[in-house]
Amino acid sequence: MKVKLVRVLNNSVYRTSIKSEPSNTVNVPKDSSLNTMNMGSKRSTTTVTLVIAFWPFDNNTLDLYGDYDGTLIGSGSYTTSFLGYGAALNLVQSSSQFVSIASSQLPLNSRSFTIEAWIYLRGSAVIDYGIFGQCPSTSANLCFDFMTRSNRLYSAIYSDSVQGGSTLTLNTWYHVACVYDASTQTQSVWLNGIVDGSSSASAYQDTSGTTTIGAIYNSSSTVCLNGYIDQVRYETVAKTASEILNDATLYVYYSFDSSSLIDNGPNGINGTSFGNVMFTAGRVNEAAQFSAGAYISYTYTPFYFLGIPNHPFSISLWAKPMGSYRASTLVFVDKGASWCIHFLVMTSTGILSANLWNGGSVGVNGPILPLNSWTHIGYTYSTSNGIQLYINGTIYARSGSITFSASGVPMYMVLGGEGGYTTCSPYYGGNFTGAFDEFYLYSRELSTSEMQTLSNP
Repeated sequence: MKVKLVRVLNNSVYRTSIKSEPSNTVNVPKDSSLNTMNMGSKRSTTTVTLVIAFWPFDNNTLDLYGDYDGTLIGSGSYTTSFLGYGAALNLVQSSSQFVSIASSQLPLNSRSFTIEAWIYLRGSAVIDYGIFGQCPSTSANLCFDFMTRSNRLYSAIYSDSVQGGSTLTLNTWYHVACVYDASTQTQSVWLNGIVDGSSSASAYQDTSGTTTIGAIYNSSSTVCLNGYIDQVRYETVAKTASEILNDATLYVYYSFDSSSLIDNGPNGINGTSFGNVMFTAGRVNEAAQFSAGAYISYTYTPFYFLGIPNHPFSISLWAKPMGSYRASTLVFVDKGASWCIHFLVMTSTGILSANLWNGGSVGVNGPILPLNSWTHIGYTYSTSNGIQLYINGTIYARSGSITFSASGVPMYMVLGGEGGYTTCSPYYGGNFTGAFDEFYLYSRELSTSEMQTLSNP
């Protein structure tokens, strides 16, 4: 299927790829200023024609848009997706398991393209593991491979190759990408949203080859993946650095517009209302309003990285407490039983606190949040900087370097309450009365300039 999109310059175009609820909807976030080059009072736009394919691997090998459905070779199986819902494809290299797309030619020839995937390597990563390929002939410009080689990302168009500089660890989820820019004749590989290697390369030329996912293939050999692969995406455009970084690290984004809890980010992690979450005028368009014990959470555990010790993260939201001050939880993280933290909590006198756990409760205090007024709150964590609490785009408090003793398992999150868990660090909290708008969760530490941008929508 060919989709004509109008792309704001340097702005990510998000397709809400809800794994179990496919949609062709193209979503552009309200916060386009975060990824848009400001050109005075004018915004430059370019019309491009994209070929898009997306394989969510929810217990099948179908393309979300129906044009490039795959066939599973070698009887692979499925496992739970890193997103906590839906499935990921589980491939065993020794059984020659991979996905073949032979019914339609995926167009890689003489054009720019971007390939993205989430992978989880198992076994011995020292050997080659195929990710994506099209190789009808081992001749000049007629063979494209994207793979891992000796624990690092590797891409080649025949003999023009590039290898990443970072070493991949087994049993870890990674976002990987390969970009070919036809205008500069450059190919690059990307790990978790950061460019990991780049080199010059002539354009791929073949127009008849079979595409493989989870393998690189030609007439004489097949090199398969050993591990999991999920959320494979192909587009005939060279994505920008900001687009790839957001695809890799923007984990959820709720605008709350159109009275909706739909995730406007790349992962389709829609929120679920527990109680009667209402909608009201927001800081930007609409906002979610909490009262009478209502909150937003999930029926599965979407947040794998919040269970990894010392993994960085960032939270950004607008909050508007209403009524009177009371101990109340804004953002709560738990594993369902025996491990939970009030990430962002307000005391009975209105003081905001950002908290973490390193064998004991650690945190920093912010200001008294004004009632009936919008305040932008930013919370970032990394081992080097520890907790950094931002208020309206400015760092208000920081903990200094600390470790994060996470639970070791994927986590739930609760927005606007604590879901009934009342005995969690820092041992106070409760239901929040007020409104949230523009909620973002990233799997990395945002910079001060990025937080300032989010505080000025």
